[in-house]
Amino acid sequence: MRFIYFTKTLKELKPLELVEFCKETGVDGLDLAVRPGYPIDPANAVAELPKFAAIMKQNNLSIPLVSAPTSLVDAESKEARSLFEACANSGVPMVKIGYFTYKGNFGEDLQAARKKLEGFLKLAKETKVKAVYHTHSGANIGNNAASLKELLKDFDPHHVGAFADTGHLAVNGGPIKMELEILRQWLSILAIKDILWEKPKSDWVFRVVPAGQGIVRWSDASKGITDVKFDGTIVLHGEYEAKDLSNRKTLAINELAFLKKHFA
Repeated sequence: MRFIYFTKTLKELKPLELVEFCKETGVDGLDLAVRPGYPIDPANAVAELPKFAAIMKQNNLSIPLVSAPTSLVDAESKEARSLFEACANSGVPMVKIGYFTYKGNFGEDLQAARKKLEGFLKLAKETKVKAVYHTHSGANIGNNAASLKELLKDFDPHHVGAFADTGHLAVNGGPIKMELEILRQWLSILAIKDILWEKPKSDWVFRVVPAGQGIVRWSDASKGITDVKFDGTIVLHGEYEAKDLSNRKTLAINELAFLKKHFA
C-alpha cells in the first residue's frame, strides 16, 4: 500500500517545499489539489503539472491522484479536458472529480448525475486517467456506499472508480466493512479521516480529528480492506487543525504510524 497526503491544507507550499514535506513526514507522495489559488491550478496544469510530477519522481515520490475543484462536474468543459490531459502527460493515474448534488428528488438527481458521469467515462477512456468519486457526507449523490453504487452501477471500473472516505462513511454510512464490500468492484482509493461529534450549541456538528481520536472503528476498517483485498493508495486527508506547519508535520508522522500499524 502507498500512503499519500492531501495538499488541501498545504496551499502555501511551493513544489520543492511539498517534496520536503513528503520526505520529512514519510509519506510516499501526494494527493495534489489542483484548484484555484494553489501553485498548480486548472489554468496552468498543462504546463506545470508535468514539471512537478518529474520533480516528485526524481525524489522517489509519486502523485497517484489529483483532486479537482469540487465544482468540476462537466466533463465537456475546457477545464476538465485540460486537467485530464495534464494528468495523462504527467503519469497521474486518477482525478477526483466534483460532487453531484441532491436537489430534492433523488431519482431525477441520480439520473442527471449518471448522465454527467458518462462524460467522465468517455474522457477517462480517451486519456487513460481514471475518474474517481468521493463519498462526501451531506446533500451529495454518492454520499455513502449504497448511494455511490447506484451512481456507478454499470460503469466500467477501469475508468470510473470509488474514492471511499472512512470519516464521511462513519457519518453517513453503515458499518465500514459493509460499505467497503458494497464498493468492492469500483474501490480505487481510500481517504483517511476520523470524526468527532460535538454539540457546541443546540445542534450536533462534527469536526475532523487525527486518526484514532474519533468515532471510526479502525479495527473494522482494517478487516474491511483485507476482506475486499484492497492494496492500493491510502490518502491522509489531514483536514484537522494544526498550530503551524511544524505541528502539521508531527501530526502527519503520528497519523502515518497509526495507519501503518492498522493497515500495513
